[in-house]
Amino acid sequence: LISPRKSKRPKAIKTVPDEFFGVYCLISRKSLLYRLYGRPKSTNSAAQRGTREGWDMVCIIHGFPNSVAALRFEWAWQNPEKTRVLKGLSLKKTKKETPFAYRLRVACYLLNSRPWNNFALTFRWLLPSEELPFPEEVLPPKHVQKVYGLIEKSSTEILPTSDCYVEKGECRLCGNNIEKLTQLVRCLSCAAHYHAKCLASKNLKNERLLYPVQGTCPSCSQSFLWGDIIRDQRMIIRVSEAQTDTLMKDLIPRLLKS
Repeated sequence: LISPRKSKRPKAIKTVPDEFFGVYCLISRKSLLYRLYGRPKSTNSAAQRGTREGWDMVCIIHGFPNSVAALRFEWAWQNPEKTRVLKGLSLKKTKKETPFAYRLRVACYLLNSRPWNNFALTFRWLLPSEELPFPEEVLPPKHVQKVYGLIEKSSTEILPTSDCYVEKGECRLCGNNIEKLTQLVRCLSCAAHYHAKCLASKNLKNERLLYPVQGTCPSCSQSFLWGDIIRDQRMIIRVSEAQTDTLMKDLIPRLLKS
């Protein structure tokens, strides 16, 4: 007798959630009141809670490198008269401004202030019907993206086979081996590997800064935002930390081009 074959279920692919750090603004449907919140990881529950309570989530500023940077921005946004970042500006609501228009103006001043003007941030209008023009006196920095629509939750797969990964290899600038994942960054266009220090130094135009706001890949000449490069580096490290195969812990997930 031949025993029937046991059905083999495909193994579920492990994933790590992509980092998300943002600060959002709610507006009451019943009045001109507003609320500001820092939301380091997800906005879904906050959006649902706000909707139930009669508040609409109008906009969100996201792309902060960590929760500390996001929460500091949130505090400064809530307390423009107390924060040292805006000291000396004496920002006050004008008679013609709505409370939300005033908060939008404060946000634009903060986006132009250190350290946040060095981050690869995105200003997202969740309710385009409530969009206001940015104040002409203080437009957001040019590298800050303005986008529309809801945020989709995303994650990165921890692929199980070695052909989905590559070695750290050599730095395309100095030619030396990249010893640790914490030293490695890569171009998001051509996947060239560099030491973080080498790529930063190559693109620094201001000697007082430790890293550039944006730059150009020496290999493919495509432009990049430094914040996007570091976000990718953090993803590589988190995939390595979640990897159960010790032989692949020190490898780099292949860059998936969209």
